[in-house]
Amino acid sequence: MRGLLVACRYLTRLPLPRSAVAGDLGRAAGWFPVVGLILGLLLAGGGLVTDWLVPPLLAAVLMVGLWALLTGGLHLDGLADATDGLGGGWSPEERLAIMRDVATGAYGVTALVLVLGVKIAALAGLPVELRWRALVLAPVLGRVAPLLLARLCPPARAEGAGHAFALTVGPRGLAAAGLVAFGASLGLFGPWGLLPVALAAMAASVFAGYLRVRLGGLTGDCLGAAVEGIEALTLVTVAVLAHTGRV
Repeated sequence: MRGLLVACRYLTRLPLPRSAVAGDLGRAAGWFPVVGLILGLLLAGGGLVTDWLVPPLLAAVLMVGLWALLTGGLHLDGLADATDGLGGGWSPEERLAIMRDVATGAYGVTALVLVLGVKIAALAGLPVELRWRALVLAPVLGRVAPLLLARLCPPARAEGAGHAFALTVGPRGLAAAGLVAFGASLGLFGPWGLLPVALAAMAASVFAGYLRVRLGGLTGDCLGAAVEGIEALTLVTVAVLAHTGRV
C-alpha cells in the first residue's frame, strides 16, 4: 500500500499522510490507474449529485472543475508548458528552455481551452447512465499513458521528474496498470470498452514518437500533457460510441 500512497500524493490533492518519499514514484507507477479509479469514482459520485441539481451543461462544467481541483491542476499545468515548448523554438534545446518558463504562452492557453472545452462538451452530450461511467474510465486510462510513454521514450533531460520517472518505471508496473485499465474498460462498457483502450495506446505511442523528434525524449510536463490528452480522447470515444448507438 506504500506505492498507492506515493501515487496518490503525487497525482492528487487528497489529504493523505506525508510519510512516503518522492523517489519511489517510478516504482509506484503500477498504482497510477488505481488512483485514476479513485478519482473517477469521486467524480462519478459528484456527477450523480450535480445531474440531479442542475442542467447537463452546467453539471459538466462543475465536474471538469472538480476534476482539476482533485488533481491540483497538475496535469493541466504540464499540458500548457509542454504545448508552449513543443509549439515554439527552433531546436530541442530551445523547446526545453521554453518549457521551463513559468509564463503560459498562446500555445499553452489554446491547448487548455481546447482540452477543457472538449471534456465539457463530451460530458454534457452523454446521457446520465453513460456520463458517470465515462467519468470513471477517463482518469484510469489517462494515468496509464505516463507508464507507456516512459517505456517508449527516453528522458529528454539528465535531471527532473521526467528523467527520474522514466528510469524507474518497469515492465511489471506497466503490465499491472494495463490489467487495471482493461478490467475497468470491460467492466464499464463491455467489449466496446476495448476501443478507448486501443485508441489511448495508439495515441500514446504516436506522442512518444513525436517527442523523440521534437525534444529528443520526454519531460515531466509531457507526462502531464499525455494524461490530459488521453482523458479527453477517452471522453470523445465514449461520446462517439454513444452517438452511434454502440453503448
